[in-house]
Amino acid sequence: MHEPVCTAKLEYGGNFFEINNFFHSVEDERSGNPYNCAFSMRVESDGFAGEAVGCECDYKDIKDLAKELRELAGFKTREVVFKELAYDSEIRFTGDGLGHITVSGTLYGDMALQSLKFSFETDQTVYPAFICSLERL
Repeated sequence: MHEPVCTAKLEYGGNFFEINNFFHSVEDERSGNPYNCAFSMRVESDGFAGEAVGCECDYKDIKDLAKELRELAGFKTREVVFKELAYDSEIRFTGDGLGHITVSGTLYGDMALQSLKFSFETDQTVYPAFICSLERL
């Protein structure tokens, strides 16, 4: 059984990071399968854009991401890393302790034939809505 399709989008200054087409298999999670979520990730950074389809992770990783981002936006930690399991796409959120958060990483396309390395700046004001949308996934 899958939960409804959901999206979580972080946007700032014309740039964005988005998790979309999110599906969570409760049965797979209960059976201990760490590949119990499937989704896509999209990024647009200073005119460059890419999408990683066929991403997978454990649902606990999404819950941990939301919790850790809340700590980052609240100045309790300096860095949060989210890595998906299928192609090792990685998103890094790095705070400067003053409210500015750099979003960076590498997205890998289908079969890792294409990749996009990116970085853009945000601030902590856009994180509450993004965190709430992650918690609803």
